[in-house]
Amino acid sequence: MIAREEVFNVETFVPADLVHRNHELNLLSTALSPILEGSTGSNTIVTGPSGVGKTTTARYGVAQLEAEADVTTRYVNCWDDHRSWPLLHDILSEVGKVWDLHRQSTAQDLLLSRLRESVEKPYVVILDEVDRLDDSDLLYSLDAIPELTLVLITNREEELFVSMDERVHSRFRSGVRIYCDHYGVSELVEILQGRVREGLKYGVPESILERIADHAAGDARVAIRSLYRAAKWADGDNITTDIVDEAVPAARGELRQKTSSRLKPHETTLLEIVREHGPLKMGELHPLYLEQSDDERTERSLRRDLQKLADYNLVEARGETNGRRYVGL
Repeated sequence: MIAREEVFNVETFVPADLVHRNHELNLLSTALSPILEGSTGSNTIVTGPSGVGKTTTARYGVAQLEAEADVTTRYVNCWDDHRSWPLLHDILSEVGKVWDLHRQSTAQDLLLSRLRESVEKPYVVILDEVDRLDDSDLLYSLDAIPELTLVLITNREEELFVSMDERVHSRFRSGVRIYCDHYGVSELVEILQGRVREGLKYGVPESILERIADHAAGDARVAIRSLYRAAKWADGDNITTDIVDEAVPAARGELRQKTSSRLKPHETTLLEIVREHGPLKMGELHPLYLEQSDDERTERSLRRDLQKLADYNLVEARGETNGRRYVGL
């Protein structure tokens, strides 16, 4: 039933027609419009919950710009490139020679210097999950390169800025902000219809797509992955409601597993504790964490980590601030 597997890759596939993000695309287009005249665009921060099309919107908008302007572009996922060296190497690889650079001996300053020398025309870099960066001060150095425009994607702007030096924060304070909210059921249905057209051999009844969209609760990643899983399990071209009801939790589990596998060590430890012992209050969780980790994180740091895990749909925070308990999903 599946004609093109890549259509259902929620991280990399950009649809031919992006629906229900016209306002957000217009904001991004305005931010990048100076590039059409050979200038630098405005740094842009795209925020919103998981599964609301932040990455797709950014990549679609930058691709439109690339079709109209003499511009270089690069997409970097900071889940993978969260350390400074691989991040800079990835950005530099699009515009300059990197064959003689060695991870063990090349200093960060040399990478930055070569990047400054190599960028000769407008260059737009999308940094997805930018709050994953080990050193947010690196953004200051990137912003200092005149031809470079940054599109930063994060769930929460406050999570990005909380660890920033004030001089870095001030550089991005005046940038463009774009917020993407959850999709409605009808919007998710239209998104799924696009994936059906581009990725399946046969059509799917709208009632089935509505059922998937309703279960996905506004999360396009869950909806698209559920459609893929249902199509895989379908008998011929027939996706039934029973298949959908099994496909949605399976899709959620697959997405959680992939996210869990990419966590940093201290986040993995924290998630394992919450999954094994939760629901836990912070007063119960913190000593357990200190017992199992050499990293002496404060309760405040753990709260920020738990908020990130909640944003990634790996834990759930239940109750009000004083009595809040954390449970693994």
